[in-house]
Amino acid sequence: MDSDDDIISVLADKYSREIIILLTNNELTTQEIATKLNIPLSTSYRKIKFLEYMKIIKKTKVIRTLEGLDESYYKGLVSEIEIKFRDGKISYKIERLQMNDKIVRLWQEFGKK
Repeated sequence: MDSDDDIISVLADKYSREIIILLTNNELTTQEIATKLNIPLSTSYRKIKFLEYMKIIKKTKVIRTLEGLDESYYKGLVSEIEIKFRDGKISYKIERLQMNDKIVRLWQEFGKK
């Protein structure tokens, strides 16, 4: 699924990087991301769709608004992305959050309330 070119294109893209950074410690909707980054909503949707495909972010919940629309929330899944160039070859390593990290985040959310 992940190719070297896909990973490099994600990290080379300013808005993709900013979305990854935003979602590292926040759970946000596509609209919130577009607003915070001052980018068109369509750009936000497109970047989020690709980052979700790459398993760098994940949809964490869907909430139905009073208007009857579904609002999806996203969170980062990656704790580290490492790219190496050695002997003329590019390689990468993605360190994704472990299940226990998700449980810790859940408890941290409860602690805020």
